[in-house]
Amino acid sequence: MQRYWEFLRRWPWLALLKLTILQTAGTLSARALWFSDEVRYADAYAGLLRGKWLVLNLNGVAYPDKPPLYFWLLRALEAVTGIPDPAVFFLGAAVSGLLVLYAVLAWAKVLRLPADAGLMAGIVLLTTLFFAGLLHYSRMDLLFAALITSSQAAFCLAFRPGDEAKRGRNAALALFLAALATLTKGPLGLLFPVLTTLLFLAWRGRAREFFRKELLPGLGVLLAVIFSWVIAAYFVEGPQFLHKIFYEQIFQRATKTFHHAEPWYFYLMAFPPCWLPWMLAPVALPLRRLFAGDFWRGLLARRKNATSEGDAYAWLWISALSGLTLLSLLSGKVVVYLLPQLAPLALLLALALLRSDLPWSRLWTGAALMFFALAAVTGQGARFLPAPVSADGGLPGAGIVAAGFAVCGLGLLLLRKHDPRHVLGALAVLTALWVHPACHVLAPSLDIIMSPKPQAMQLKAYAEKGYTPVAHDIYQGIYSYYLGGPILESASFEALDKHVAEKDVVLVIKKKKWDAWPNRPEHMVKIFEQWMAGQPYYVALSRKDGRLPLQPADLKKEVLPQP
Repeated sequence: MQRYWEFLRRWPWLALLKLTILQTAGTLSARALWFSDEVRYADAYAGLLRGKWLVLNLNGVAYPDKPPLYFWLLRALEAVTGIPDPAVFFLGAAVSGLLVLYAVLAWAKVLRLPADAGLMAGIVLLTTLFFAGLLHYSRMDLLFAALITSSQAAFCLAFRPGDEAKRGRNAALALFLAALATLTKGPLGLLFPVLTTLLFLAWRGRAREFFRKELLPGLGVLLAVIFSWVIAAYFVEGPQFLHKIFYEQIFQRATKTFHHAEPWYFYLMAFPPCWLPWMLAPVALPLRRLFAGDFWRGLLARRKNATSEGDAYAWLWISALSGLTLLSLLSGKVVVYLLPQLAPLALLLALALLRSDLPWSRLWTGAALMFFALAAVTGQGARFLPAPVSADGGLPGAGIVAAGFAVCGLGLLLLRKHDPRHVLGALAVLTALWVHPACHVLAPSLDIIMSPKPQAMQLKAYAEKGYTPVAHDIYQGIYSYYLGGPILESASFEALDKHVAEKDVVLVIKKKKWDAWPNRPEHMVKIFEQWMAGQPYYVALSRKDGRLPLQPADLKKEVLPQP
């Protein structure tokens, strides 16, 4: 094990690349795109390929929810590798995850942490169930986290004692990276690193340093990067588009969101499962110190006595806690927003794991029991499904994934008395034993309840027969990517009645809306049903002349496209 670890630590950048490839190789085309963000982002990317690269489009109209930087990365990856969509979406996730690991490695170096800390933190992330899963899910959040972490590292460099002569240049780099994060997913990309930096400087009694003239060039870079896109978007789409960005997408989501509203304590409940298996680390940590007054009095007394080690701990704890607090204050909350907080926590855990005086065998034993529990639950996964995904009622791949979890647990038990670095290195390899069957077998079997592709294929087949596809009161842009173009979308029954009266329609509608439709035509025929996103959906046909599109006796004869 020592020789294996020496190989990893000699080339940490290459080691993290190989471990990321170990988890993601061969998984880029394993499954369909899932509801809801994956298919929406895919349609936005399809619009980019059709020329809408400055202001994204969704279902044929301007899409104010997301800036374009992540989609530009996808286009660059496709151009460089030749991998087309949809596989390039999963390549983008894997590359973004690798950038997070590299940002953590750079942050460890800037903080002057022990040589192994950055690599260990990267492996901690790779073996976190949440992070390992997101390496196979098409979202911009991993890139967002990578840029935020890189910006925080650059701010640490800018305000590191002894590097004052380079402060302007390093602060400009930090604000440039924060601007790129903002163009990836919004203003949290700026708020996270700036808030952490201000609080750290205030803790050290140096808050005034943030407002000195050395930061003016960086402020200019920040404004130039962000407002170059904002101004361009204004000329392309006009002032109403900017109103949607700054009022609906930023102000309303922060204060009183129309989407994903949750109570302030949401992340306190959501965080523990996102940090497994490392949420079990407190079993080996000396937590009693936190309840001693001497500990807190000493901490306050030392806050202005800067040391390299003290600064590192202060940066990391302030980053993690201030980010979690900021997220909790916002009205809109989604689990994946926690990603930027995992980087400082991974570095803090790596520092703790380097301490040989702590009983880490407790952590490995607890994590092993957790993996065994996951194996037991996964093996019975079919019992928890809301709808069957196979003819025999089982869950394909569940047994293999359960076996992978069990092997991880067994490995931790066998290695529990070894050096924590060796245990991490082994777990990084063992993780692939559950990730690959989950990606190649289990996840594809869930397409029938997770992806709108089966419904979209029905819509597409009947569109080719002359029917007009319509989606009623469903998330915007869900079907456009697989349909191959925009779909008519109705938000009211009045608008739906008009479409049905004027056109031959192939309609996708939720069951509860179908049942509540007051003037549903008697001649409308259901041809397909799929459970998705917590409820059943119907696909139905209707002719404007009132004739039945298919006689009931012919329905069984009609050959429908397969999902």
